[in-house]
Amino acid sequence: MPVPVVIDGYNLLYARGEAPSAAARAGLVRDLGRWAERRGRRVILVFDAWAQGGKVEHEETRGPVTVCFTRYGERADEWIVRRVAARPEAVVVTSDRAVGQAARRRGAAVIGAEAFLVRLEAASRPDPRDADDEGAAPAPSRRHPGRQASWLRGL
Repeated sequence: MPVPVVIDGYNLLYARGEAPSAAARAGLVRDLGRWAERRGRRVILVFDAWAQGGKVEHEETRGPVTVCFTRYGERADEWIVRRVAARPEAVVVTSDRAVGQAARRRGAAVIGAEAFLVRLEAASRPDPRDADDEGAAPAPSRRHPGRQASWLRGL
């Protein structure tokens, strides 16, 4: 099972310069889906629903992206830290210092939202490997399961 990439959703939206809205969330899910498919990753995208969520969290799976809305009274920060405690091999995308520190203490690797955004935007550009180039050798895989540092280089 691939190392999960757990993303603080609104943190990444703000890094993109977007305000929270259904359209912004849908665009982010679309872009993350493309990124995850190209890299063979699984993404867990977490959004706060603490002020108006349901009694239980709500998850929707869209291809390689699982979108999670927290339950009423729970912030995405709390959800992410709890999830990482159960899956310490995770890579967490957040620019929230407290979340990053808590995730690291539990064994996760952390990358800032702005740094991840650079990689996400690069993935939205056409992939030269998709060109019809007969005889071209496939690009070597940079993924080494079980080693977060290798996964981070491949993000």
